[in-house]
Amino acid sequence: MIIRVTLLFTTILALTMIGASSALAQNTACPTCIDDPIAMAEEAKLQAVPVSLWIGSGTYMMSDTVTITGHVANIVEGAPITIKVIDPAGSLVLVDQLDVDSNGDFESEYAASSWHYPGIYTIMAQYGSTARDNKVQFELTESEKMDPVMGCGSNMLSIEEMCIPYDIEGGKVTGTMVNSDHNSIVLDISAYDGGQLQVDFPSEVISDIFFVMVNGEESNDAEVDGQSVKVHFIAGTESIEFVGSHVIPEFGTIAALILGASLISVVVISTRSRLGLVNRF
Repeated sequence: MIIRVTLLFTTILALTMIGASSALAQNTACPTCIDDPIAMAEEAKLQAVPVSLWIGSGTYMMSDTVTITGHVANIVEGAPITIKVIDPAGSLVLVDQLDVDSNGDFESEYAASSWHYPGIYTIMAQYGSTARDNKVQFELTESEKMDPVMGCGSNMLSIEEMCIPYDIEGGKVTGTMVNSDHNSIVLDISAYDGGQLQVDFPSEVISDIFFVMVNGEESNDAEVDGQSVKVHFIAGTESIEFVGSHVIPEFGTIAALILGASLISVVVISTRSRLGLVNRF
């Protein structure tokens, strides 16, 4: 009987000590999580992951601001966290270092307009060694508030007050220029991936297209069928030039011709007026 009582007392004492130790461990790990199992689970998750990283949305437009927040489990005094952003082509477009506060938290904001290509971006956060890192991804899309390209509608080229439709994959057209010296039309593009551009040029704009240049070099991947041209390009391409036997005069040239004709008219009228006055006297 005495032995049973002694064993029962020993068991109760052991359970009491285990419960006290467990409660002490919970309170030490998360003093603010008392009686809150959800908060305790979140805190345990943060402590288990060396670097946690969040963004405000999975999709951003180019007019938006990208907000990055995160947390490190074990703070190293004076050590910053390194943020890197990789664009859809795999190029490094941002490197930044952020301070970590006394709670292990960090935060920063970046303008999405500084990243020119739509697509999937990767944000990486590294704290010290590569074993303590994390990453998230988001999609960057065209801003709905952006003005139509060069004053025409969407997917239309503006060349000397004419709007010419085109199709493009893997990039976007950012500008147009008439090069009268080369009898060519030059398109500025932002190519975030390999793709192709197809344009049907009116003969009034350019005629007898006989070759195409990509980034200043003659393209071997261009298909010319009369006034219809299809050009293949690689990621990072910046310009495509279409060369023909004749090109529409630039607005500046037309304006100069009009100005010259106007000046001649003024001279003729002035001369006639002076002659009329002389005849009267």
